[in-house]
Amino acid sequence: MKMLDFISYALNSLKERKVRAILTILGIVVGPATIISINSMVLGYSHTIISQISNFLSPYDIIVTPTGRGLPLSQYLILQLETIPGVKMVIPFYSFPALIRTPNGYEGATVFGVNINQLKIAAPAISLSSGYFPGAEVSYEASIGYQLGNPQGGYSPIRPNQVIQTIIFYNGNNFSKTFLVTGVLNEYGSFLGVDIDKSIIVPLSFGQSISSSYSGAIIIVNSLGEVNEVANEIKQKFGNSLDIVVAEEFIQLIDNTLQSLNGLLVSAGATSFIVSFMGVTTTMFTTVVERTKEIGILRAIGFTKFDVLTMFLVEASVMGFIGSIIGLALGSVVALVLTQEHFGLGFSFLKGLSVSPIYSPTFMLLVLIFSTMLSVIAALGPAYNASRLDPNKALRYE
Repeated sequence: MKMLDFISYALNSLKERKVRAILTILGIVVGPATIISINSMVLGYSHTIISQISNFLSPYDIIVTPTGRGLPLSQYLILQLETIPGVKMVIPFYSFPALIRTPNGYEGATVFGVNINQLKIAAPAISLSSGYFPGAEVSYEASIGYQLGNPQGGYSPIRPNQVIQTIIFYNGNNFSKTFLVTGVLNEYGSFLGVDIDKSIIVPLSFGQSISSSYSGAIIIVNSLGEVNEVANEIKQKFGNSLDIVVAEEFIQLIDNTLQSLNGLLVSAGATSFIVSFMGVTTTMFTTVVERTKEIGILRAIGFTKFDVLTMFLVEASVMGFIGSIIGLALGSVVALVLTQEHFGLGFSFLKGLSVSPIYSPTFMLLVLIFSTMLSVIAALGPAYNASRLDPNKALRYE
């Protein structure tokens, strides 16, 4: 018999035993669906997180924050950092927790004080949906995050030239401050644990009016090859006073962590293939028993042992292939559904961002081949037993 004949015979056999075939195929579906949904979601989240970080950091950046154990991050220390060979620019910033008064009551926010022109250099991707950034020396002007400018619950949006009232907290004290809104940021989500969409960006001069110690600084290095040298120099000179985060290492760490998570989850999901393996094995053993007389007839009309073996293996591979295809499709849909924000399964720091699963054609092909081959392997025992049946005894089987 030709392979097409075996496939046709297998399809007809499955049609005759629809219920059992459907149940077996459903068992096979579980494995590919689980693996593909997990892999696609993790790849999607990984791409979104890395892209988000890249909006605010480049591989040339080093972030320093005071440890609280040594010198404060004063203007003197900023000048010292600027003298390190390889440093192109040092951008100090302030960060204060705050409350902003909205129609829905007071909401949490973060006030960032930074040189606006330097901010555009450090984070060129940051932009406004309306208005303009505050002037460098106008300490009462502010640009606000997307969610602050577009509050939930049907309340009127905050637009440029409107006034906002805030309560700012610093060093155990709090004070009220009114700002004139000059612009509203585009939607960005969170960055390093800070919700950019609930931020208030003000000129550096406002922060300087509150404290002489900065909350941190972004150091831009001349070239990628000098980043590690500059970071090591900072550690040697100011390691007791400053915590150091190298942007390139941070991005790589995030990527490696997500890849490890993907491997762990996929490995855990792979246990679902045990279900399909046991299902195919049980089905094929039962099928061989039920079709004993049919096997005897086939042997009597000229089927060889190899033909019988091939017949059952092809039948198993057809079920495996169909189940795998359905599993790939189902897993893709599940990944797409579960990454939607309204399902509440996204990471909290990605709120407001569009996360789409990423499907790897190579990985999907490997899953298809593996799942189909697993079905064939599961059927080897029953198929071998079928091929070894004595034709005379098989014909007399009732």
